[in-house]
Amino acid sequence: MSIHNEIAADFEHMLAEFGKPVQFLGRTLLAMISEPMLSGELVLGGEIDDIRFTAKVLRSALPELPRSGQIVHWDFKDYRIKGVMHRPPHAIVTLELGPANP
Repeated sequence: MSIHNEIAADFEHMLAEFGKPVQFLGRTLLAMISEPMLSGELVLGGEIDDIRFTAKVLRSALPELPRSGQIVHWDFKDYRIKGVMHRPPHAIVTLELGPANP
């Protein structure tokens, strides 16, 4: 078994125990959710609060590789994917999420 397969198996066990359900493209996936980071973003006319956090999911659980701009639903709210970190052959895909409508 390769190290990447071992990591995938361990991460799958972690998700089963600690994962939070998120919806992506009509599917419910388990994800490890980071603590949200609140920061201020300067925009025309002032400053708005911006929340960002990450969701780590198993690549094998995704119906397709996510892209920036797509929506993920978690904790009764919609969030927009701001960035995707996917490094084959790693088994984990990290999604950077922010407000759907800033």
